[in-house]
Amino acid sequence: MEKSTPEYTGTTQIFLEVDNAQYELDAVMAKAKADLKANNKGKKISDIKLYVKPEDGKAYYTANGGKISGSVDL
Repeated sequence: MEKSTPEYTGTTQIFLEVDNAQYELDAVMAKAKADLKANNKGKKISDIKLYVKPEDGKAYYTANGGKISGSVDL
């Protein structure tokens, strides 16, 4: 008999901790999405990838298979 996995209904948060600093990755992604939307009005966005570089104090993103790119401060 298979054991069933209980359904999780709570919230989740993902944090990155580096050099005594903490970054909430969902908030960083939200900033990147807002920047992407503000700088690419009228374009359909099919995907977004986020690259977090705490040593630069930035998160870099690419969208639409790398055709669009940008960055936001952490």
